[in-house]
Parts: sequence; C-alpha cells; structure tokens
Amino acid sequence: MRREYSKKELSALSKKLRSRNFEKLYILDIDGIEWNRPQLDIVQSLCNDFSISYEAGPRKAANVIDMVIAGAEMVYMGTYRLASLDEIATAVSLAEGIGLKVDWNDGVLGRGKGILDASISDIVRGSMDRGVKDIVAPAEIIGEVNRAVAGGEAVVRAIADRRGDEKTTDLNCASLIVNQELLLAEGSSQ
Repeated sequence: MRREYSKKELSALSKKLRSRNFEKLYILDIDGIEWNRPQLDIVQSLCNDFSISYEAGPRKAANVIDMVIAGAEMVYMGTYRLASLDEIATAVSLAEGIGLKVDWNDGVLGRGKGILDASISDIVRGSMDRGVKDIVAPAEIIGEVNRAVAGGEAVVRAIADRRGDEKTTDLNCASLIVNQELLLAEGSSQ
C-alpha cells in the first residue's frame, strides 16, 4: 500500500479482489517500512474478508504485537529495517506467524546485526535457527533461498513485483505473491 485509503476505497478494493476469488493478501505497507508509521487500519479493514500477511517494517520484536492485534495472520520482518536477527527470535517467542522477508536490490538490503555483509544463505539459516518457518524473497533470488532452506522446515514464497516476474514458472516455492497492480492492470486470472 502506497497511500492512505478511505473506508470507501478499501471496501471497493475488497469487493474487487473478492470478485476475483482472492482469499489471501500480502500487504506491503510502504509508510510502515519507510517512516515507521504502519497503516494498521488497512489490515483491520481487510482482515474480515481475507487472510492477511503483513509487512510493515518492524524494527524490533515488540512492534509485531500491534500488527497481530490488527488482524495480520502472518507478520514479516524484513531485512531492510530489522535491527538484528536476534529480534526475530524474540518476535517468535511473542507471537505465532512471524516470517522473514529478504529485501533485495542487487544485494541484501539491511544494516542490522547479522544482516550487514551477510550472505542470503547466512540470513535465511540464521532466521530459521531463530524459529522462522516462513520466508519471502523476490523471485530473482528464490533459487538461492531454496538452497539455504534445503533440509529445513521452512515455507518459501516468492514475490513477483516487477512486470514479468509473475510469469516465471521455475520458482519452486509454496506460493507466488504478485503485485496487485500487475494483476489488476492486465486483468490476469491468477
């Protein structure tokens, strides 16, 4: 979500997505990630109609509690804003449904302890060692994430956020999260 939505706009969005048989939504909250101002009202508004996975840039473990209370079934802690991998262990001890999002832009994005200068494999394994069982990463690095998870008990999900990623067929992951702007713009039936 890139902006605030009125209740009327959220209702229209919900209706449009329900008409296309969506049951689950992954909400990427830019305000939460960039400005530490999550739009929890969006989760609250949509959680009665959809299973919500929510990424809003929690820096510390305690930040996930508000997201769970708002109605998110899964809260992803992204490497971009995460203070340290140890925050994941604390978050997992506080709530169920805590996952890792590997933020990527020609390299792992993140400055936190255990993230800065770490490889994708080290970050993925480190998060799994701390109790994470659900990992999200961009489609372009999903192969490396899968190799890091091999033999472990984690679900891997790919994000298709660039045009063409949603058509990738060799992702070998539990699910593909597709940017709704791509879906709605093309009228795709995915």
